[in-house]
Amino acid sequence: MRISPIPLLAQPHPVIAPTVRPWYEPIDSTSTPLVRPYLRACEREEKARIQRLRRDALWCATYGVDLDTRDIHAHLGAAS
Repeated sequence: MRISPIPLLAQPHPVIAPTVRPWYEPIDSTSTPLVRPYLRACEREEKARIQRLRRDALWCATYGVDLDTRDIHAHLGAAS
């Protein structure tokens, strides 16, 4: 008695779960609640720092101090 081999059915590509994300893409905290709190805290601190710099620059501008180091009247020509 000979056992006939069972034909292997072609396996379809596995469906990737929606929770699996590539490691190289940036983390989107609005689409998943699984973002670590320290990542969100770092983003909040950076936004607060930028806002604080803007507020300090405006406060200094009321007293005539310009914190901007760019010279808007400089000419970008050849210096020869």
